[in-house]
Amino acid sequence: MRNAINKITTALLMGGFIAAVPLTAYAATPQEERAAVHKMEDNTLARLYAARPDTRQEIQNAVGYAVFSSGSLAVIWVSAGYGHGVAHDNRSGQETYMESATAGVGLGLGAKDYNTVFVFHDAKAFHDFITTGLDMSGNADASAKSGTKGGGASGSADVLNGVRIYQLTDTGLLAQAMLQGTKYWRDSDLNGTSN
Repeated sequence: MRNAINKITTALLMGGFIAAVPLTAYAATPQEERAAVHKMEDNTLARLYAARPDTRQEIQNAVGYAVFSSGSLAVIWVSAGYGHGVAHDNRSGQETYMESATAGVGLGLGAKDYNTVFVFHDAKAFHDFITTGLDMSGNADASAKSGTKGGGASGSADVLNGVRIYQLTDTGLLAQAMLQGTKYWRDSDLNGTSN
């Protein structure tokens, strides 16, 4: 019986995971994927600036920043998600295309799409992020305080030294940045390199 439940859960999770992958993953060419990532980036930053106007200056003054779009699905005891994004070096103007994946355990059911903005105030943290990636699988959720709900929230988190993180959903800025179980790495296809 337990084996049958595991197979059903796995099938549901895999089907839902495929459905939760952001649309950028379905683009036909690397150029189309990069264009889709930039469109997502522009929309995400516009939403962030509307919710928190002070973030425009914060991002301009930062060493660099990264913007991601992700989708996730939770089915009973397992959750998984996938996303794409781009990191910008404000000093050189260089762009690095990235991917992300998340996995976790815990009771839940549902799907969500969200965007994450990393603001790097530390040069080493930015360099490490774009060269070796980031593995948040061992970290607890990063909590942030919220002044109001929805688009007017002040939610951000300082998870790593010199890095501020904002997360947005369709309902606005999240009061909590949830990065537990998430890994980020360079996208070898969009950067034109191989692993």
